Amino acid sequence: MPDNLICFPMRRRAGKIRKTAEALAGLHGKRADRYWRQTVASLVGQLARAGFSETEIRAHIGAFNDAVQGHLRRAQARSDGDAA
Repeated sequence: MPDNLICFPMRRRAGKIRKTAEALAGLHGKRADRYWRQTVASLVGQLARAGFSETEIRAHIGAFNDAVQGHLRRAQARSDGDAA
């Protein structure tokens, strides 16, 4: 059995990214912050249990954040385009 574990990259988890972005789009202020913190805590826990280092976890969470923000920006741009 191999010693290395290969995790599906957080930035490629399209369903989780979409679900998170859609939830955040409907939340504001403290509710959005709470949802984001809970989501990140869950992902950090998964990565830690899988044996990732703190540095690797930060990189994965950063990439996930970038993907969620990108999804939100694209959704906003589509929304702005519909209003024109």
